[in-house]
Amino acid sequence: MLRYYFSSVRQPTILQQEALRLDSWLRCEQPNDSEISQLIEQGIAADILSDALDPHEVPRLEFEDGWTYFITRVPDIGDDFNDFTTPILFAFNGRQFVTVSRDSLGRLWQPFIDRSQVATGQQKRLLLIMIDTIAMSYQNRVAAINRQMRAATTNIVNLRPRDITTFVEYERKLNDYLDALIPTNTALEMLLNNRQLRFRDDDLDEIEDLSVDLEQVIARCKSLLRTITNVRDSYRAVMDTRLNETMRILTVATLALTIPTMLAGLFGMNVKFPFDTESGTAFWQIVAVSVIAAGLISFYFITRRR
Repeated sequence: MLRYYFSSVRQPTILQQEALRLDSWLRCEQPNDSEISQLIEQGIAADILSDALDPHEVPRLEFEDGWTYFITRVPDIGDDFNDFTTPILFAFNGRQFVTVSRDSLGRLWQPFIDRSQVATGQQKRLLLIMIDTIAMSYQNRVAAINRQMRAATTNIVNLRPRDITTFVEYERKLNDYLDALIPTNTALEMLLNNRQLRFRDDDLDEIEDLSVDLEQVIARCKSLLRTITNVRDSYRAVMDTRLNETMRILTVATLALTIPTMLAGLFGMNVKFPFDTESGTAFWQIVAVSVIAAGLISFYFITRRR
């Protein structure tokens, strides 16, 4: 689907247009073959466009035929191939600014359109604001994971198996975020050091701030991954301790029942004993001996543990 947006210095509110015009923003999502052909006619390289529609494409920066191509990944869009991030292409050449994605990004771009005050003709400025929007999206999602993990790990002893399953999902998500954020930050640094684009001093400062923000998100992701690993190890230790305690109890119970079982087996044999087993107190004597023996064995192993 192709949409056209335009804003100017005098009218910085981004408004949707009926047709493409100079210095506009061409937004393409879930393109069909006809729309892909239109993008190629606009001058976008076919191989770059193919890469942008690859669900496994990694972020990078490229220059070709007067176009600047910046590929990155957007978090949590519901991609059929990638649950956590999806690729997006930013392309501009001084006349048009184009974004291409294989998924619908309405949840990302609609708030951006409603809030942003920037001229679409200021393409480098527009690119930085859009990347900042994506960085904020990552920050919000990582912060949400952090809050949920803190709520779930207040007491390791009370963790349940489904909590560990949730942590594994968080781990997959954070690793996917890292796979997107680290090369995106590298591409930003390349953008900062590129003399061809001639950024203004204010824009250069903003690129540096964006790089710092991404590094902070990367550091937070790594910290949360370490926390997940520690929680999983702690949970495993707790479960091992519980298992050992259960096995110990079962072992003590088995030993405690050995003597009563042995006595019951002996006196259950159809043979004569060297003492009177027919008296009225013989049964209770055997029961008493069994209970005392079981109690002594249990007491011995319980006190030995301490």
